[in-house]
Amino acid sequence: MERLFTHKNRRKGFVLAEAVIALLVTVMTLGILQQSLQIVSKVQTNTRSEVLRWHIYNERIQDMFLNAKIIDFQDHHIVFESTNNKNYTIESYSNDSMLRMTGAEMGGHMPIITGLKSIQFERNKDIYIIRTIDKLNRKSEMYLINETN
Repeated sequence: MERLFTHKNRRKGFVLAEAVIALLVTVMTLGILQQSLQIVSKVQTNTRSEVLRWHIYNERIQDMFLNAKIIDFQDHHIVFESTNNKNYTIESYSNDSMLRMTGAEMGGHMPIITGLKSIQFERNKDIYIIRTIDKLNRKSEMYLINETN
């Protein structure tokens, strides 16, 4: 008798409520997936390796520049002596298409950012400002603070 009782209460297939819940979960999953794909495409267009490199170099240069002795400043370069008594130059290079840093004793150069349209150096008391415009007309500014002058 017990076997007959459980067989009667068993049902085959889905109930309408279960089908609606499954459909709702599927629609929500597709909506989240669509939003995620839109975010990924925006991240790809907004993230550039140059921007990341710019911020890394900005921190590295700022550490060297903070207590350095400024030797020369002009509208296209900054020459400074770091605390380890080495001279460095931050300058525009190749018709303002590259911002680079060179070391007199080391030779060579370290590109900070490439693909530029213009580079401008300014000074406001102990703050040195490097303004750049890239080929897509995006503007960037690097602020370097020097506490020795």
